[in-house]
Amino acid sequence: MRKKLTHLFFASVLAATAATAGLVDAVSIVVNGKPITLYEIYKTEKSLNIPKNKAVELLIKKRIREEELSRLGIGVDEFDINDEIERIARQNGIDSLKMRSILAKQGVDWEEYKKRIKEKLLQDRLYRKILSTKIQAPSEDTLKEYYRLHAKEFSMPQKIEVIQYSATDAKALQKIMSNPLAAVAGVNRKTEVLKSDELKPELLYLLTQTPKGEFTRIIPVGGAYVTFLVQRFIDPKPLPYEKVKEKVFARWMEQKQQEAIESHFEKLRAAAKVKVVRAP
Repeated sequence: MRKKLTHLFFASVLAATAATAGLVDAVSIVVNGKPITLYEIYKTEKSLNIPKNKAVELLIKKRIREEELSRLGIGVDEFDINDEIERIARQNGIDSLKMRSILAKQGVDWEEYKKRIKEKLLQDRLYRKILSTKIQAPSEDTLKEYYRLHAKEFSMPQKIEVIQYSATDAKALQKIMSNPLAAVAGVNRKTEVLKSDELKPELLYLLTQTPKGEFTRIIPVGGAYVTFLVQRFIDPKPLPYEKVKEKVFARWMEQKQQEAIESHFEKLRAAAKVKVVRAP
């Protein structure tokens, strides 16, 4: 009798497990005929640490994006991915094998990295296709008005307060960058107020492009290495329009492209046929 009960117990457990597995794999939502499963929603929710409703909306937009890639005939193959990796490596003064070794030491999975490269290429090609007919070149008056309304974006601080960290070992600086309060042997720390007009153009650009409260990249200086923690920008003054005209154009274009992309996908989202098969 006990043996029979044991068999019945395990049978019920297996049945419940199978039912749960079936439920997890079940279709929850259909977007323009493309399914989203309960498992996808759960996985997205947990991996991104976001509420369920946001996970659902993210997956709906992902299906719409996939459909748009297919409609426009946009794809990326292994050759495209490898070419992009080689380009990134060359940009950093190394080859792809060295870059792979560096990423491995940083705990980055190579296949996952290639997957991210593929997603970025797909997005760039999709956006270029969408934007190819949507934005007209701005007039001079348009750019000048944009400059007037966003003058702070085109300002230059007269001084920059930084904390300079230097060491003969770049790895020691990496430890500081992950924890600025840590006491790391071999690292020298010095608070400075740098005058913008006394800095080399390359260093001035690097510092002004680094957000307040963040580190610059590590810079080799002779036989040592230096990084700067930007504290604050002092007495910023707008640069003349003619001097920053190209930058104004780039910022204007970036804003208009973002607006065009958002508008394009908002229209697709509004027109999408979304059917809830099983509540997530």
